[in-house]
Amino acid sequence: MNAAQQLQLLVDLPDGWSSRIDIKRTTSGRYAGVAELNLRGLKYGVLVFMQQPTLEAALQRVRLRASQFARERLGPLDAASASLARLG
Repeated sequence: MNAAQQLQLLVDLPDGWSSRIDIKRTTSGRYAGVAELNLRGLKYGVLVFMQQPTLEAALQRVRLRASQFARERLGPLDAASASLARLG
C-alpha cells in the first residue's frame, strides 16, 4: 500500500459483532483510520484509531478496542433481553 492508498477490511468479532475498517497510510508511513462497529447488521458506534507504526499494529489496536466496546455494550443488551424474556 503506498501513501495514496486506502484499505478497507471487514473483521468478524465475538458475539455477533463485526467491524468495517477504513485504514490509510500516512505520508510518514504509519497507519490510522476509522472502524465502524455493527451488531448483527446494526451500526452501534465508530472508533477512530490514531497512527500505528505498522498495518498489523493498527489491526491489533482496532480488534482490542472493538472488543472492549462490544463487551461494554453487551451487558446492557443482555439485561434488556432478559427483562423482555421474563415479560413474555
